[in-house]
Amino acid sequence: MEGTFTGKNKYVLWALIALELFMSFSFLGYIHIDPISITFVYIPVLAAGCLMGPKEATLVGTIFGLASMWKASAYYVGVGDMIFSPIQSGRPLESILLSVGSRALFGLISGLLYQSARRGKHPLVNMLLVSSLGRVLHSFLVYGFMGIFFPEMGFGISNTLNDIFRIDFIPSTLAVDLIIFLCYIFLRSEYVRKYIYRIETVDQVYAISDHNKRGMWTTVFLTLLAAFSVTLYFTDRIESVMHRYGIDLSDKISYDMLHLQIQFLLGILSLSFLVILVITVHQKNLNYLYYEARLDGLTGLLGRQQFFQSAQDILDGWGAEKEGETTGFFIILDIDHFKKINDQLGHPAGDRVLREAAEKLRKIFGSSGILGRLGGDEFVALIRDPMTREDMERQMGRLKEEMNAIRLPKGAVTCSMGAIPVEGGAAIDDLYRKADRLLYEAKQKGKDQFVLSGEKDTC
Repeated sequence: MEGTFTGKNKYVLWALIALELFMSFSFLGYIHIDPISITFVYIPVLAAGCLMGPKEATLVGTIFGLASMWKASAYYVGVGDMIFSPIQSGRPLESILLSVGSRALFGLISGLLYQSARRGKHPLVNMLLVSSLGRVLHSFLVYGFMGIFFPEMGFGISNTLNDIFRIDFIPSTLAVDLIIFLCYIFLRSEYVRKYIYRIETVDQVYAISDHNKRGMWTTVFLTLLAAFSVTLYFTDRIESVMHRYGIDLSDKISYDMLHLQIQFLLGILSLSFLVILVITVHQKNLNYLYYEARLDGLTGLLGRQQFFQSAQDILDGWGAEKEGETTGFFIILDIDHFKKINDQLGHPAGDRVLREAAEKLRKIFGSSGILGRLGGDEFVALIRDPMTREDMERQMGRLKEEMNAIRLPKGAVTCSMGAIPVEGGAAIDDLYRKADRLLYEAKQKGKDQFVLSGEKDTC
């Protein structure tokens, strides 16, 4: 069964951070059509709070504040903007608190408000109300911090009213509401839920693959190289033009030129990152569709061939440097008396048990490794997250309880399991044979038990 969007997907967070930077260093964040001036640069912060949570909104708000602080550090900015820069204001701590602290607090409060709105009877309406208050909340915090740390500038929370009565306030608020509404609906659509599930599934399968890591870092390196090359060329051409016309730049002008070039670089990098992100998630979706054809049709878990291939790729990815180091576990599981279930209750009942057993296995271990059905009632799992024996015993105990929750007309489903620690350099075929012997031992001791390699007692 394909999962739902939980709001914690890392690609969504990365996209919002990159979008925040791109909007901060482009006209996309600041639109001026005389006499209306509309600011959209705080929207990614609201989106993070609405779609994710307070922590993510605080992080994006911090990025917003850092970008604002950098832009205020040029000599060409107005006097009112200089207080946002620790370089220009002469009071570094106060400027950092104003520029970064107020935006981080804006993200935190927005995230908490959205969190509360989701729990109400009408979550979408409540969240649109929070979005409508977003600009007011941002202005209130910024003006409030200005009044506390730079009272000589004459600004305070009362200036929030001036912002509300600006001609662009209503169109800006309506635009923000529309954007947040579309993001909320789109990211919770069935299409996106399936899309994100596919991407996360591919990430789990290839999480430790050295090949994929090398490819990712190569792409990042080439992107950085291209962005720096464009920026350096742009810088060199400007200097050439200045010298060509005999224009000598003062130190301040040279600093401002460098400052703008760095802004240009950050804008290019953030845009490049967004493009790479889109290409990456699209490729991962295609990868999922490729191996989806090789999944077990009944349970949605990896089939025998796909599981063994993916498991060996992961084991190879751990590398020889981890040889001898316990990094996870391999588990094999059988449904007890499954043939009797099929014979007495029929194959539809047996299929239901297999589907529910797969869901229970996915619930306990789905986020920790890869899962497969090798055929019949035989399930396997390669747990790639490091665990102690005690942790594994607890998880296998939980899995037994979950299996017992699968009801039959007479009694409940039970299972037997064998588990073995996984070390770097291991071969999946060897792990399977060893775990299979432990599974046999568990069945010999009465079934509805598990045996963990190295332990004398069953649990």
